[in-house]
Amino acid sequence: MSGAAPAGSYLRVVSWNTLHAGWNNHTNWDGYAAQAWERYGSSASSTNGVDVIFAQEVMYADAAAGIASALTARSGVAWDYRVTAAIGRSSYKERYAVFFRPDRVQLLSEYVWNDSDDRFAREPQIVKLRHVQTGADYTFINWHTVFGTTAERQAEIQHIADVFEAVQDGSGSDQDVILVGDHNRDATSAWWAGLAGLSPAVGHQVNEYTTINTSCAYASRYDHFWFQASYVSEYSASGRDYIADMCAFRTGVSDHAPIYLKLYSSSDTD
Repeated sequence: MSGAAPAGSYLRVVSWNTLHAGWNNHTNWDGYAAQAWERYGSSASSTNGVDVIFAQEVMYADAAAGIASALTARSGVAWDYRVTAAIGRSSYKERYAVFFRPDRVQLLSEYVWNDSDDRFAREPQIVKLRHVQTGADYTFINWHTVFGTTAERQAEIQHIADVFEAVQDGSGSDQDVILVGDHNRDATSAWWAGLAGLSPAVGHQVNEYTTINTSCAYASRYDHFWFQASYVSEYSASGRDYIADMCAFRTGVSDHAPIYLKLYSSSDTD
């Protein structure tokens, strides 16, 4: 048996609000797959491919199945997925989904946060995974913040620090926790003080304009990654994915651009 350490490898992550995937003719599964697989990165010349996708605003379980099937067909490699039950306080409900390549990602656990105090309209999805090539483990908090009223949004964002801290405390030796999703607020807002004030400090990556209005222009900075740099030492790069045709994308796929994160490791650092 060889004692050689595994070679370094990138884990390529996407977070994406998929705009009511599966509802009201939002069923362009190949459009979702083509964007995620072929336009990962900030420019048309970026290297294609992605390993794991965290989706918000998936409306039906069969929508997740359709996207996973399209990813397999488009990429030529097998994709698997997990999708939550419908989540929401009213008749309007959404699901979270995580899509992953089993040759690159081992899913260790996946569950919905137990929101016993009803602080969140859509309690987050918690996903722990392992980068197969390097053994590096990460825990992701996939969260779509309520839009609602200003006060409702502010309250949820102020409470997310408690979730982050509890997830991290429950992860044993693994401290690499990454909050992803559509957070309906600029990352520089004072509302994030509780999360940013944790120790070690939690910082954001990606605060670019990501929402797309009906004029096919970028409008708001709502989609982010949040983590502690001292723990997520694997961080390499992040940004907003390239979109070839803004109007076609807005009308046929989503009103949010995906955001990407690259993590580089050669072993589990925890």
